[in-house]
Amino acid sequence: MESVRQNHPQNRPQKSSMNDFSALDHHQSETGLSAALVHEVVVAFYARVREDPLLGPVFCEILGEDWSAHIEKVAAFWRYTTRIDRTYHARDFMPAHLKHPQIQATLLPRWLMLFRQTAQDICPKEAADHLIGIAERMAVSIEMSLAQRVHTAIPR
Repeated sequence: MESVRQNHPQNRPQKSSMNDFSALDHHQSETGLSAALVHEVVVAFYARVREDPLLGPVFCEILGEDWSAHIEKVAAFWRYTTRIDRTYHARDFMPAHLKHPQIQATLLPRWLMLFRQTAQDICPKEAADHLIGIAERMAVSIEMSLAQRVHTAIPR
């Protein structure tokens, strides 16, 4: 499976890191994003994840039968990254992914594909493009952190 970084669109203007909110300014009038739309995307995305033969078992192993708390936390994350609100504690983002050995970089292309499809199916084009851009940058960041997790686990 190809790396997320290899599939990252190089012709897209690069923005600063996820923590640089000037790069992720929420422009509701331009994108059509709202808290309700973000929640709808997250709920629909996780419905697809649950049914996915590759991602579903991984998430089920981590989350069990009740995904509602995870979905609410992820919706808060997306509202945070789109600057709709600030209720998510960003410092929790990467540790939440790194603590589960089931989460592997090889899963990221599938995760991105499902997220892209969901955003494109539900959102106006500008909103979908905005969310997908964030997801692509996030996937690269997760991939790099997962690679670091692997390297620090190897005894020297």
